[in-house]
Amino acid sequence: MKHILITIAAVVLVGCATSKSLNLSSISIGMDKQKVIALNGEPFRVAAIDGLEYYIYRGFDFNRLWDGNEFFEAFIRFKDGKVDAYGRLDDFD
Repeated sequence: MKHILITIAAVVLVGCATSKSLNLSSISIGMDKQKVIALNGEPFRVAAIDGLEYYIYRGFDFNRLWDGNEFFEAFIRFKDGKVDAYGRLDDFD
């Protein structure tokens, strides 16, 4: 069992090391889509509602590893091709 856990941990760490992770502090209002993708990679999914486009990213928060909330989703909302709003989905009710 111990070997299985070590293997899973190694796979997760390698996966994180080879892909960009979402860094919301790198986002700013007015930023264009190309800059967002250059800084954070391709979104997990894209949605459009009422003329606004949303990039949805999935992330992993090592600081929340022990409370069961280590995975999160965040959005970046675009209006006229520029960042209009952004944040973690669990920050909004």
